[in-house]
Amino acid sequence: MTRHAIVLLFGAAIVLASCGSRVVRDAAVYQAELDQYDRWATRQVAILRQFMASSCACDGTRFAEPHCGDAADWVLTIEARHGWHRQMAMFNAGLLDDRPSAEPPPIPPTSCPLPAVPSPEVRR
Repeated sequence: MTRHAIVLLFGAAIVLASCGSRVVRDAAVYQAELDQYDRWATRQVAILRQFMASSCACDGTRFAEPHCGDAADWVLTIEARHGWHRQMAMFNAGLLDDRPSAEPPPIPPTSCPLPAVPSPEVRR
């Protein structure tokens, strides 16, 4: 029994010793992937906004069709938070020294018509 415990402890020590802080991915590749995901998200939001402007009707301050309200939630969420998520991913990967706010930006309430497109943020 003692021998099994020693073997297990020795095995665990080897595993833990080999799990130091290692970079698994190239920083430039990871940065490029984050940039591409961000471009896809923001481009899709722009296309969805255009579609909504031509295809969704208002019923007071709400969208007449439920799928238009769902699309509006998606648009507002991406517009409000894509930059924060990108910055947090970069920080978590060790590509930024300054940690973004612990709280993500608020998402505006859904209303019809959609509020104006927010101005672009300044990126590092």
